[in-house]
Amino acid sequence: MEHMITVPPVRGLPRLLWMLAGAALFVLGAIGAVLPVLPTTVFWIGAVACFARSHPALAERIQAHPVFGPPLRRYREHGVIDARGKRAAIGAMALSGFATVIMTRSLPISAGVCGTLSLVALYIATRPEAVPVVRDDNSRESASDPG
Repeated sequence: MEHMITVPPVRGLPRLLWMLAGAALFVLGAIGAVLPVLPTTVFWIGAVACFARSHPALAERIQAHPVFGPPLRRYREHGVIDARGKRAAIGAMALSGFATVIMTRSLPISAGVCGTLSLVALYIATRPEAVPVVRDDNSRESASDPG
């Protein structure tokens, strides 16, 4: 069962803006691939969403990555983020919020950043951790996406 939302690519200035956003998110995810404090998959989920609107071939190429592709496809198709991905993303956001409070020493900035991070963390925490199990006509359970 396919739950993926497909959006037709846009044209003109909006396409350029989606491309720039996708590129920025992709770069942040790539940095996260080498720095353990920064998550990769969460940024690449955003990059895939942006590239789906601006350059679908890039979105497909990212989803074809042997390591990061499967979690990206599971999120895109089923809204699933596994427990390890949740821990990494929420942990990195907590560290980022803490660093913001320490480095800025500004209540409005810290509150804004930490509030935003908290909302994103809440969203991530409430996503399912496994692909939904569907029953076929013979009442056997089978996962619709094993990997």
